[in-house]
Amino acid sequence: MRTRTIRGEGAVIQLIIHDVEAIVRRGHMYNAEIIEIAALRAVPDEDGKWKDAGHFHAYVRPQDVTSIPVVTTRFTGITEADMAGAKRFPEVLQSFLEWIGEDEYYLCSWSLSDRDYFIADCRRHGLSLDWIRNYNDIQKWFGRKLHLSQRSSLQNALELLQLAPEGQAHNALADTVNTFRVFNAIYNHDDPVFRLEQNDCSGRLKTEVVYEEEFRNNPFTKLQGLFE
Repeated sequence: MRTRTIRGEGAVIQLIIHDVEAIVRRGHMYNAEIIEIAALRAVPDEDGKWKDAGHFHAYVRPQDVTSIPVVTTRFTGITEADMAGAKRFPEVLQSFLEWIGEDEYYLCSWSLSDRDYFIADCRRHGLSLDWIRNYNDIQKWFGRKLHLSQRSSLQNALELLQLAPEGQAHNALADTVNTFRVFNAIYNHDDPVFRLEQNDCSGRLKTEVVYEEEFRNNPFTKLQGLFE
């Protein structure tokens, strides 16, 4: 697996910081259907940090259910009304990839759970997995930077950095923006913690997503707990 220092010299570097929300069924965490995709394009600025270069947001109409379950609405705030006009995953993914564009990109998220949801939905619809590459875990960077013994939730990271959360938790766009804010608050281009992995993740599931002893910190565990 190759790595590179995150710097702005040379070829254009863009970080695609993203979050998804999904319908998660009890006992089938990684067979979830994505119902919302949000992303923020981050590019290097002149001060050694990163700037917001635009957003992507779309709801995704699920294939395997006829309406959004109440438990999902309770967790994410997404209702059936939000699905009005929403397209299926293949169409939304095409729009997402067109928005990313042709420049080199690095997919960045809070933990690697979203990667596995993308893999599962692409497999469900028979779509190419080639685009699922250069995946980087901001949650892992955060833990290493602050020398934490276990992974932190995004909400806890905001509290530790004394950053007031923007928007509602488990809203994909709000979580994306807050992930970017946490990343930019801790980022230092001279720190070896911040190395971009250049990888091909298209065939891997459940690798380094959440350590077993930290599973209780995964928000989707809490969602499954609503079924209890």
